[in-house]
Amino acid sequence: MRLYSNTLKAWFETMNHPLRPNVCCLLFNREDQLLVGERAGSPGHWQFPQGGIDPGDSAEETVLRELEEEIGVPRKLLSLEKQLRSTHTYEWEEVRHYGTRTYRGQSQTFWLVEFLGEDHDIDLTACKPPEFESWRWCSSAEVRTIAAPLRLSSYLMPLREFEDFLLLRELKR
Repeated sequence: MRLYSNTLKAWFETMNHPLRPNVCCLLFNREDQLLVGERAGSPGHWQFPQGGIDPGDSAEETVLRELEEEIGVPRKLLSLEKQLRSTHTYEWEEVRHYGTRTYRGQSQTFWLVEFLGEDHDIDLTACKPPEFESWRWCSSAEVRTIAAPLRLSSYLMPLREFEDFLLLRELKR
């Protein structure tokens, strides 16, 4: 009974903490390829740039800030196209601290952003320490094959929305 009460107590303490609002960025280039980064220190862990929304910031501001911080792209080379309908919520095994706040997990929204620059405008060293070890452009099908397994389930619907976006854009031409 003691073990159960300790586990239950830990669960109640965790539930007192909110989910951290987060944005995930699907950045696409002129060839309609998506940027994925390989996490620094985690070989083979490919993911989209993402980050937490700071208190007082909008989600839109966070999308632009995260892309500027994580891949070094100036805001003038980014066009925020739309917020996707997809969302993803997940909880961590233990609470985490960001600044003065404590969170039990994240509530993620997905954003479609067009990259208006050239490959040389991407600078992974802009973030100290770097978030990503390397980066590459991929088709949405390729993202499904290389995305880190723990991220893939959350990427499937946003990838479908990206493909629908491309199809509708083509039909309007």
